[in-house]
Amino acid sequence: MVRALICLSLLVGVATPLAARTSPPTARQPQMVSAQFDCDALSIEQPLDSATARDLVPAHSLDAAAEVLSKHGVKFQRSQGIMTLDQIPERIVRDINVLPQGEPVILPNGDGSIICVLRPSPDSI
Repeated sequence: MVRALICLSLLVGVATPLAARTSPPTARQPQMVSAQFDCDALSIEQPLDSATARDLVPAHSLDAAAEVLSKHGVKFQRSQGIMTLDQIPERIVRDINVLPQGEPVILPNGDGSIICVLRPSPDSI
């Protein structure tokens, strides 16, 4: 049935004069928000190469991420504090907020990246 509908829509598209066609609806733009995260972080001032990025996938702590960066000779700085991201898709903020405690997330930071682990809030259990 679905296959028949797809074929029918293709035929209608071919049979309709080009001038009579309406432009396809644009993809819904993601809701952009600003967000602040209190985190422990590793700041990297250079783009990550594909091998380093691949090796960071199984790094489930900031210390494990630091080991991967050191292994690949990537210079980084440790820091703590509030990180503010402007104009980030709302779904990414939701994804970050539901990460397990201690799980690192890699975010863009200028020409480099920042690997951030959210710090528990004072009212966390």
